Amino acid sequence: MSHKKKIMKNITKIKYLPLLCLLALPLEAVKYNKLDATTLYKRAIKHLDNESYRKADKVLKAYTKSKPNDSDGWNLYAFTKRKLGKYDLAEKYYKTSLELDPENKSALEYQGELFIKTGRVELARKNLVILENLCSSQCFEYEELKKSLIKASTS
Repeated sequence: MSHKKKIMKNITKIKYLPLLCLLALPLEAVKYNKLDATTLYKRAIKHLDNESYRKADKVLKAYTKSKPNDSDGWNLYAFTKRKLGKYDLAEKYYKTSLELDPENKSALEYQGELFIKTGRVELARKNLVILENLCSSQCFEYEELKKSLIKASTS
C-alpha cells in the first residue's frame, strides 16, 4: 500500500472518532422527561443518598410533573429545595405535599426543620404536636424534629 493510501485510511478512521466519542457518553444524558416515574423516583433517591441535591432537583422536577398527586414526591422536592437554600420554594412544595396528605409524617418533620431554619420555631412546635398525635407511640419523625427543636433552643 502506498504512503498516500495509508494516510487516507488513517484520516478516514480519525473522521469517525467524534461519532465514537458521542456513542460512548453515559446514558445519564437521557432527558428526564422521557423516563418513567418509577425510574425517576429511584434516580432521585440515589442522588439524595449521595447528597447530590442539584441532580436530585432536576429529577424531582420531572417526577412531580409526571406524578403531581404524589405527596412523597413533593416532600422530596421540597427537601431538595431546602438543602439548596431555596426556602420559599421548599415551603411551597411542603405545603403541596401536606395538602395532598396532611398526615405525611416525613413532610411534617422536614417542614418543621424548615421552620426552625427560617426562625419560626413556634410553627415547628405545632408540627411536633401534630406528629405526636399521629404517632401511636414515639416515631422517627417525631424524635428527629424534637431533636432539631432542642438543638435550636440551645444555640
